[in-house]
Parts: sequence; C-alpha cells; structure tokens
Amino acid sequence: MYSINGQPPAVNICASGLESIRQPLLWLFSGVLIGIGFISLFSGGTLLLLAGLLLGVVLFFRHRGRWQGWPALLYGAGITAAVLLLPDIVRPAPCVAESATGCYRTFTAAVFGVALVLAVAGLALAVVELRRSRRS
Repeated sequence: MYSINGQPPAVNICASGLESIRQPLLWLFSGVLIGIGFISLFSGGTLLLLAGLLLGVVLFFRHRGRWQGWPALLYGAGITAAVLLLPDIVRPAPCVAESATGCYRTFTAAVFGVALVLAVAGLALAVVELRRSRRS
C-alpha cells in the first residue's frame, strides 16, 4: 500500500460501485447490439445481431439463476429498435401504390409496437428486481 494512513488508495473507493454498474452495462450493450442488428438485418446488421446474442448468451451462462441483466437487455433491444424506427413512424415515406414492393407501414408500426413493449417490459422487470433486492 502506498497510502499515508494505511487505508487502501483513494483510486479504489468506487471500485465496488463501478463493478455493480459494469454488469448491467454489458447487458444493455448486448441489447443495443440486438436492437441495431434486428433493424438493420438485411443491410449488414446480421453480425451485430449475432454479436449481441452471443454476448447475451455468455452473460447468461456466467450469471445463471438471477435476473440480473435481463431487464437491461430487453430495454436496450426495445428502446434501440424503437428509436431507430421513430422517424418512419412520425414522418412516413410516401407510399407508391403501384410498386411491387408495397409500403410496409403496417410492418413498421407493428415492429415499433413490439419494440416499445420490450422496452416497457425491461423497465418493469428492473422495478421488480429493485424492489426484490431492497426487501432482502
């Protein structure tokens, strides 16, 4: 120890706090990768989707038996997809009725709705987890 008073160095004061934040941030990052990968699936997002799923699976097997990161993963995937689809919901592109590809407004609105449900489910699970941890 290089401390004058025999205590641990001041650098380690927040180490436990940072450790408790690091795990949910990894889960959140995994969810964000899944959300971006899902929205951009057909334009090169497959690798992002797979990376997010792989990170989620690795975190799941490391921390089995607890809900620890699932709320952050659900929230990250849902809110990222919703934010990326929001411009198409607020200001949809003009639909060409004669085109063979169609308009896909219903699909976009449905995916946006599912993304919002995922985000709200993630927040609800986080509230349940926080209440459960405060009781014990």
